[in-house]
Amino acid sequence: MMHTHIAGIPCQVDVTHYEAHDPGSWHEPPSGGEIAFDVYDRRGYPAAWLERKVTEDDEVRIFAEWEADLKAARDDARIEAYVDQLLSA
Repeated sequence: MMHTHIAGIPCQVDVTHYEAHDPGSWHEPPSGGEIAFDVYDRRGYPAAWLERKVTEDDEVRIFAEWEADLKAARDDARIEAYVDQLLSA
């Protein structure tokens, strides 16, 4: 679950589908990524009423937040692997 906000209301989202941006190639233009998620209130209960308030701007922001979280997790994993390597040497 990722903490965020929709319509200014604090909530959580559970990402159910994520597809990263495709940078394209010499013969194909770049394409945007995709994200799908379920919305929950702060206590973790499904919030269909809040999900109906999701705008395109919210989707773009949540996509960016999700990618930032993924990048941070990858960076943390790399740091931990490096430290483990140093400690085992």
